Amino acid sequence: MAAEFTKHLIVDLKTGYAFGIKLDSEGNCKAVQPLNTAIESLDGRPVNKFGPLVGSANPDKAPTLPYNQTTYCVEMTADGKTGQLFTLVWPKKEDGDKGVLPIVARKEMPENLMEAGIAAIPKALKDVKGGGVNDEETLKKALANIDDMIGLDTAKRDIKQNIAVARFNQTKKDLGLATKPISRHMVFTGNPGTGKTTFAREVAKVYHALGFIDKPVVHEVKREDLVAGFVGQTALKTKEQIEKAKGGILFIDEAYALSREAGPGSDSKDFGREAIDTLVAAMENMREDLIVIVAGYTDPMKKFIDANEGLKSRFMTYINFDDYTMPQLGKIMDFMLQERGYTMSQEARDVAMEKLETEAKRAKNSFGNGRTVRNLVEKAEKELALRLENEGVLNKAGNTRTPDEMKAALTTLTLADINKVNLNGLTAKGPTDRPIGFDQELNKPFSRAANDDRASPNGLESVPKPANKKLGNGFAP
Repeated sequence: MAAEFTKHLIVDLKTGYAFGIKLDSEGNCKAVQPLNTAIESLDGRPVNKFGPLVGSANPDKAPTLPYNQTTYCVEMTADGKTGQLFTLVWPKKEDGDKGVLPIVARKEMPENLMEAGIAAIPKALKDVKGGGVNDEETLKKALANIDDMIGLDTAKRDIKQNIAVARFNQTKKDLGLATKPISRHMVFTGNPGTGKTTFAREVAKVYHALGFIDKPVVHEVKREDLVAGFVGQTALKTKEQIEKAKGGILFIDEAYALSREAGPGSDSKDFGREAIDTLVAAMENMREDLIVIVAGYTDPMKKFIDANEGLKSRFMTYINFDDYTMPQLGKIMDFMLQERGYTMSQEARDVAMEKLETEAKRAKNSFGNGRTVRNLVEKAEKELALRLENEGVLNKAGNTRTPDEMKAALTTLTLADINKVNLNGLTAKGPTDRPIGFDQELNKPFSRAANDDRASPNGLESVPKPANKKLGNGFAP
């Protein structure tokens, strides 16, 4: 079967130069030619800003190809429709003379160049919140992304209610009816790995589509990004982060850490209070330019908000993120595997689900939900790599597997891989085949040390027992 080729007329967006380019069925460049002749435009006028540089001191030696550069081009189609966007990475002149062709990548031209961030937004539209993006099609796409998220039924309902209220008020305003401004700042509560950050990113797209914010961007920060160690510096540091988030969403993870007190014996001031005061002022003065979302464990977040009247009066939306059920975690795992290009046998999947359930019971409130699933997938990937290395599959010398067989080996997670995955982290038991210590000490009976309630070998110093702390039940003193 003969190779299939396509020919394209593309124009450099920066210089206006035109090129003819020939690609094979896989998108590899097979030929490129600068166009030196005038091209008729749609209205009949000739377009002649193509080809060699005009006005060069020596036109014969003027460069006709942008060697050693990266150019961005738009396709000019015969039917006048929007073509594709081309990226061309050109070889050096000496390599081009030897026949080396540019590397080419292409993608569809988005319908809205401003929304895609390719074209600038005119100032007249910037003055309208959302940059004129307020349209039903964009909103439908943004909401579809939220609907496609696994689980989060409560969060989905709450955010859709917020959207309905916003559109309700806007409709009343358009008809001249009285409306009361509603705060768009939100509190996200829930255990780790329940999708709070991911959900915030999708909310940014929704609020951008509604015209509430200028850009669908979430600027993520934690306490250390807002708090400094000296008087006056925290306010400046917090204002800097607020300015970066302006026009979008400021997402503060583990926000309750801002209100923690200095440790025992410390005479230092807790500068988190200064950060909170700066934040409260911005939430009031920048209501049209900024949405603030604070997130963290449920109980600490409740205490954090309740203890500060300034914050309490400015957060009207509280969205709780429930822990995922085991079937939902299974769907998340399937999605992650598909996204990474892996397949897994049913028996391996069954064992993986058993490991997730066991870890959930062990960790209880500190269970990582989606993070634990990602942890399992990444560990399984490492076990796969080690197994293939030990089996000699990764050794090119003497490997008789076909490319298809190699692809299958590199993308198939087996029961052997999953069986070796340990989700317990630092709490996992160490190897028991080789005891630690001197042989003469190991044969002695165990006795209890005076200052420890655990058994220890004679002659060995006992180790203080660590405090039993649970993540999310407050802060260590």
